Amino acid sequence: MPAEISSWPASGAWQRPGPALGEFELIERLRSLVPGVGAGVVRGIGDDTAVLRPGATVLATCDVQVEGVHFTRELCTPADVGWRALAVNLSDIAAMGGIPKHALVSLLLPASAGSAAVEDLYCGMAEIARLHGVAVVGGNVSFTPGPLVVDVTLLGEAEHPVLRRGARPGDGVWMTGSAGKSAAGRFLLEHGDVAVTERRTLEAAYRRPVPRVAAGQVLGALARSGLVTAMIDTSDGTASDLLHLAEASQVGARLDAALVPVPRGLADAARAAGLSSDAWTLGGGEDYELLFTAAKEFAGRAAEVAAAAGVALARIGEVLPERDGRVLVTSAGAVPLRPAGWDHLAPRRAFR
Repeated sequence: MPAEISSWPASGAWQRPGPALGEFELIERLRSLVPGVGAGVVRGIGDDTAVLRPGATVLATCDVQVEGVHFTRELCTPADVGWRALAVNLSDIAAMGGIPKHALVSLLLPASAGSAAVEDLYCGMAEIARLHGVAVVGGNVSFTPGPLVVDVTLLGEAEHPVLRRGARPGDGVWMTGSAGKSAAGRFLLEHGDVAVTERRTLEAAYRRPVPRVAAGQVLGALARSGLVTAMIDTSDGTASDLLHLAEASQVGARLDAALVPVPRGLADAARAAGLSSDAWTLGGGEDYELLFTAAKEFAGRAAEVAAAAGVALARIGEVLPERDGRVLVTSAGAVPLRPAGWDHLAPRRAFR
């Protein structure tokens, strides 16, 4: 779990100006804050490029945090943003069953981001980097007249990457952890007067999501024998990401809404928001759990695998033949499974 985080509101943390630093002074200061060496790093920050020596098949991913879209200063401290920026990339590596190794970070800084706040951002990133053995080996810093942007490229390794394709009819659909907690946490951060159980836990799920890196490696090892057949992370939402996996595997799927694990406090928060719990557990997004398919035999080993992975596992559906379609089973009956989560090009999902 992430370290204890400060209470809402977070906006005051962005007002720390710090010393006036030039570009190269700031880069050198940021370089000192993050882990820069590790296995496979021949040369990190300090040259035109990093020099790396990978030891296995390379995984490469990039993801971005844009102020006003993925976070606001009212909801997240600079350290939270740094944590989030690396966490979302770590989740991608986890979904492939990989080991995260090397990160490159590009910052687009508006004039309103003081140097002390930028250092805090890097401290949050350094905190999660050290937890997962990631070296920050390069990047870029630039001024922007627009919002703050943190763009991270993360490299990892895997001997046998787990792909989205590979699910087979008859496989179970499983997930780690619980669903909807990030959306519930964001709502609670925006509504400080709503009293629910586990408020701080839900808020932390939004501000500092926990990528399932260890679980991904455990499940990745099982994929080599065919026990785990496909995997994806729940960045867009449980329903949307299951559809992504089904489309890649060219299969049908059944998702049982009643089987999706619900964190404590979510039902009360959803009620306060005037929503059903399903709105967040199926479409909330940004949970960064692992959704995977597994052979029938997996059920007999689920408890053992959960213990090794350090996170609860739940069977939430089944893979069907493609001709049977993709369906959502609710208390009202079966309906077509529709995407219900994050759409990166849909302005309606941006913060207002």
